[in-house]
Amino acid sequence: MKRAKKPVATLPDNGGLCVRSEDGVVEFRLRASQAGLFVERVEELGNKARVVQSTVFRSATSFAHWCDADHVKFDYPIVHVNLKRNGFHVLQTE
Repeated sequence: MKRAKKPVATLPDNGGLCVRSEDGVVEFRLRASQAGLFVERVEELGNKARVVQSTVFRSATSFAHWCDADHVKFDYPIVHVNLKRNGFHVLQTE
């Protein structure tokens, strides 16, 4: 029996943070940019489809609203909490 992967926050090559679900279905890549917090959201939809969204947030308020509107809040609550925590951290360290 395979062990389930735990949600993790890692450092990708670009120096940002990566938060992903234990099953690898959803992943968020966060990094600071000159314009604000850059977020890339990747969701695997079965074996043949992948949805990638990218956006930049200038404020913690707009980032929090975006996070709270995402269905990941209900499907992966631990990922949601880690996403918000790490996103706020990146926004504060800009």
